[in-house]
Amino acid sequence: MASSSRRNRDDGGLIVALDGPGSSGKSSVGAAAALELGYRFVDTGLLYRAVTWLAIRRAIAAEEVAGLVELVAEVELAPDDQGRLARVLVDGSDVTEEVHSEEVDARVSAVSRVAELRAALLERQRAMAAAGRIIVAGRDIGTVVLPDASLKIYLDASVEERARRRAVERGLDPDGPEEAAAVLVELRRRDELDRTRPVAPLRPAADARILVTDRNAFEDTVAMVVETIGEAEAADAAGRPSRRDAGRGVGGAERRGRDRLAEAPIEGGLTPLIRIVAWGARLIASAVTRVRVEGDLGAIPRVGPVILAANHASNADPVIVGAWLTPRLGRRIHWLGKKELFDWPIVGWMARHGGVHPVDRSTADLEAFRLARRILDEGHVLMVFPEGTRSPDGALQEAKDGAAMLALRTGAPVVPIAVADSDRRWPKGHLLPRPGGRVTMRVGEPLLLTDVPPEGADRKAAKGMATRRLMGAIAALLPDRQRGVYATDAVDRLHAETATPPHGDRRATGV
Repeated sequence: MASSSRRNRDDGGLIVALDGPGSSGKSSVGAAAALELGYRFVDTGLLYRAVTWLAIRRAIAAEEVAGLVELVAEVELAPDDQGRLARVLVDGSDVTEEVHSEEVDARVSAVSRVAELRAALLERQRAMAAAGRIIVAGRDIGTVVLPDASLKIYLDASVEERARRRAVERGLDPDGPEEAAAVLVELRRRDELDRTRPVAPLRPAADARILVTDRNAFEDTVAMVVETIGEAEAADAAGRPSRRDAGRGVGGAERRGRDRLAEAPIEGGLTPLIRIVAWGARLIASAVTRVRVEGDLGAIPRVGPVILAANHASNADPVIVGAWLTPRLGRRIHWLGKKELFDWPIVGWMARHGGVHPVDRSTADLEAFRLARRILDEGHVLMVFPEGTRSPDGALQEAKDGAAMLALRTGAPVVPIAVADSDRRWPKGHLLPRPGGRVTMRVGEPLLLTDVPPEGADRKAAKGMATRRLMGAIAALLPDRQRGVYATDAVDRLHAETATPPHGDRRATGV
């Protein structure tokens, strides 16, 4: 069934309602399934938790209906680094951790029973889902919020199993008699409140697929959800009736336009335009500074998917990487660029024909991840900067897991690249580069990150280990001052190497 999920990954996608009682795994499972399928994800319970947390801070009781409704305007869900709407902002401040406190746990049911509050949040939840290709998790999504959802799934488990999971989440001993008993009592109380509330009581939708997850490992439950969505996608692709476009109006048209962009062909090979742009970039860069290239560029695969991953200390980095590697590889390098770049007639035309793909940053990193994966699935070269943004001081910052996740999902080799001292030539915040000096680009040996995580490692641990391996390889190619938070990983990698150290006798060219 996984193959059908991949096959439909770039189509319009479904609107999936994912319901279930507390600690049934809706949030974690839904987020993991969305990432696997290239869907967006939102946990609507965060909205109620945010209002509850703010009500506690403002000393507003559940009976003060008008006061609760007024808090809605101050609450916002924002995307995290994986595209999930999982960050809670209140007045612009991130309070994600705070809304998961035990105090909020104890009061959120009472707050969420307020009919006027639920009505105030209803349209916001529907607006989030309107563009499609999304998994929406909650307790009344299939019955109230999205009754016309393409697919409804109800995750269930015994209260004892859910209490054990919640105890583990809180760092408690699930077998400890007092701690476990307290969690069980609280969860039973919450279940009773949710089932008996007069407004949107907790229950499966009549047409929901009920998945019982007792004794499941987390990965097993994710696989069940992915398979269920895959089956629904396959049925939809076969032309069976689907509800996802009913009443969508402009939202449906916008989604179809985005899908046509996502399905646009991804070209390979070098064109005269790309060769000219690379030549011009080398000419301009060489007029400003001396560029030295080190490393065995012949080791970079000439066929199949490849991820080029570099540090990002300056605006000069993509210029140098693209200008010097493009002619050496003889392959088109694909980049992800913000869609606003394409609003400029000449620049946009050159970018569109030069391997740059527009990404709408307002839809978070998930759209970028889907596009990046498609580039690799089709056997092309993808350039990424794992840190996500330029370093303020030239030293490596904490990297996001996106590059490692792409490598783990696609099996593509990753080539670590270090651009040393570019920050001294063109510091962040400076409009123009400083002439003089030298910039060195060092290219490391390709890595297979699929060999990094030990067998049995969970997804989060696997991503973390693969990211540190990649960033350690980049750090080992950088001077000490630029290794930043990965200095220890760089030293460990250098000690483990049996080949020539990165700064030793390497093939090099000065330009």
